[in-house]
Amino acid sequence: MLDIPHGEEGRRLQENTRVARILEIIWLVMSRPKHWTRRGLAEHFEVSERTIGADLEIIRHGLLFDVRREHGGGYYFVQVPQLPSVTYSVPEALALILAAEAGRHIAGIAQADLSSAIARLESVFPGELGRMVRQQTSANRDRHLTHREQMLQTCAHAALRRKRLRVTYATAYRGGAESTREVDPFAVFPYERSWHLVGHCHLRNGVRVFKIDRMRAVQELQESFPVPRDFDLNEFLASGWGLMRGLDAPVEAVELRFSAVAAPWVVDEQWHPSQEIESYPDGGAVLRLNIQVSAEFQRWVFGFGREVQVLAPETLREWVQAEAQAILAATYAASATYERPG
Repeated sequence: MLDIPHGEEGRRLQENTRVARILEIIWLVMSRPKHWTRRGLAEHFEVSERTIGADLEIIRHGLLFDVRREHGGGYYFVQVPQLPSVTYSVPEALALILAAEAGRHIAGIAQADLSSAIARLESVFPGELGRMVRQQTSANRDRHLTHREQMLQTCAHAALRRKRLRVTYATAYRGGAESTREVDPFAVFPYERSWHLVGHCHLRNGVRVFKIDRMRAVQELQESFPVPRDFDLNEFLASGWGLMRGLDAPVEAVELRFSAVAAPWVVDEQWHPSQEIESYPDGGAVLRLNIQVSAEFQRWVFGFGREVQVLAPETLREWVQAEAQAILAATYAASATYERPG
């Protein structure tokens, strides 16, 4: 359990924590409108829903952001303010500021050794939001950056300046084999408890997503690049489930039948832009989606166990059956070889 200091030091730490959380809530809602519910935000930050409610009140009445909640869905801003005298929006600027924090849950937003671009950003944030950002940066100016923060800072700066990166990357498969590649960074963004970079990978000759924590080394190069006019981060991620995409896999019509036990949890969230939910008198529900069936989506479906039936596509149903049979076989094998002590 975290040992919170007492007195003035403890008060400052709690205030820094809250300010950092509020800034990240703004970023999360901006980057995924109508996705984040109060419960989802509470689980993400590991605080109570009451605490999130108080944060939202500060955003609504203190910062004067018109935040609303869609019926049955998550929060969104009616109008996102644009920064004056710059060519990027508040979400893009917040991504740079939050990159220094590197997804940390307690510390304020670290700003050690940030470039003059970050200093300029501090001065153009509107109203109370600017005061909050400057408060956090001045409080953490001299803190030493971790490896993750160094990687994240370099990636965020390169994305801002449209500079190519040379990245040494450890894959999540093939035993974590490392490779060095050049990447044109389009955007840096948080997802769950990690930070990611999306950009054009010259090794694979296509747009890919890289997890910051798997980067072993990053170097900004002199080569500049243009972001394709038709590239949109939300559209790029929308074809998949969550963060992961099936790369060249086709978009398929998915139909899942949830029992009365699981349905209340499913119908309360906005899982995907294409979703359609049909509720039934017995308390169950059918979720329909048009997505690429990635490994991440397969694991999500399998996590419901007996409470879900795969109606379509057939390939997903066959995968679930094969996975269940493999688990059953492994369980029997373990039981047969297990020797009870004494």
